[in-house]
Amino acid sequence: MPRNDQTILALDPGLRDLGFAVLAGRKLIARDVVALRILQKELRLEAARDRIASLVRIHQPSVIVVEKTYRHPIPWLNDLHRVTLSARRLANKRRIAFTTYSPQAVRQDIAGNGKAKKPEVAVAVAHRFPQLRILLTQDRRWKETFWLNMFDAVALALHHQSVMQPPSRSRDSG
Repeated sequence: MPRNDQTILALDPGLRDLGFAVLAGRKLIARDVVALRILQKELRLEAARDRIASLVRIHQPSVIVVEKTYRHPIPWLNDLHRVTLSARRLANKRRIAFTTYSPQAVRQDIAGNGKAKKPEVAVAVAHRFPQLRILLTQDRRWKETFWLNMFDAVALALHHQSVMQPPSRSRDSG
């Protein structure tokens, strides 16, 4: 059964910038980047948790999709993984489906190349949502890098939709 009716909250976790996107069916409802870099490092994890909780309250997603992260032995590097774990706990608490996807799987699906760079993914996403094209080119390099987090989140949501839909069957006309 196709799941076009899902509201997807997709997160590209980061402790400098947290990209997010909300898709309801084929419509992009919300997208942005939470700039955590302006906070002291010890406050970023809690700020990310608070923002994710706020997004869940506002958009009431049926699924939360996060780019896969991994545990790390160095505590401050492990905080990125703790963002993912916080999102998972929140999803479990609210009985929301939760899943993660590797960046390579998303890139393969969206850009046609599992080793595609972030700008290539952004172009593929902007092709699907033309209103985002303006964010592809910026007057400052840091702005381009900043918005790539949002493009990754949209790509995650699109990948989840494609994974959840059964393959279409083509009809032979002759």
